[in-house]
Amino acid sequence: MKLKLYYTYLGTLLFLACSPTQTLQSYEDKVVAIQASADSTALAIIAPYQSAIEEEMNEVLSYTKYDLEKAKPQSTLGNFVTDLCLNYADADICVMNNGGLRTTINTGNITRGKLYELMPFENELVVLELNENDYLGLLNYICKRGGEPFSGINITMNEEGEIINHSQPVDFSKGEKIRVLTSDYLANGGDKMSFFQNKEQIKVGTKLRDAIIDYCTKTDTISIELDDRIKIISNEQ
Repeated sequence: MKLKLYYTYLGTLLFLACSPTQTLQSYEDKVVAIQASADSTALAIIAPYQSAIEEEMNEVLSYTKYDLEKAKPQSTLGNFVTDLCLNYADADICVMNNGGLRTTINTGNITRGKLYELMPFENELVVLELNENDYLGLLNYICKRGGEPFSGINITMNEEGEIINHSQPVDFSKGEKIRVLTSDYLANGGDKMSFFQNKEQIKVGTKLRDAIIDYCTKTDTISIELDDRIKIISNEQ
């Protein structure tokens, strides 16, 4: 959350300002219980910043008619994020991961703070070009995991996670490559997406979270439903 990060940053600045001769030798990330009363001077310094941040985080940007939730093989939240991202880049498809979406959004108002909860990371949007072999690797990855957020294609798979049919936005027989929009974390092989590694990354110039915020700011009402972009066919059919 932006507010928590700010307090951590401000606390570090106050420490350094009060102890100019101190040198930081090491850092360990763990929770330490502190028994102390609140310092009125420190609270007075923080108060105006806290008020401004809370006002910013409570700002209503949009409204959603339906719950935006994570699920497999597809989800309203995954469809929402990947669909909107395609507005911000010249790409054929968009692929994200369920693990990167950190919360759900319930029906009603969407605040700026809620979008920081959804995407607390500083992930950048990038575009990569995949040949046919890497593209099939991507599709197999999505199917073997029982579905991950994507937009721009349709996939039919069986219960074993094997591809039965899929759309192909480009003509690989002519040497064309498919342009995939994703986050820099995944582009670097995060979440075991090895088919993205060692590819040139074309930076879009915007963070994933900023794209979501911008879209919500410009969209009064969001209405996302499942659309069978990925189907699982029973083996009995």
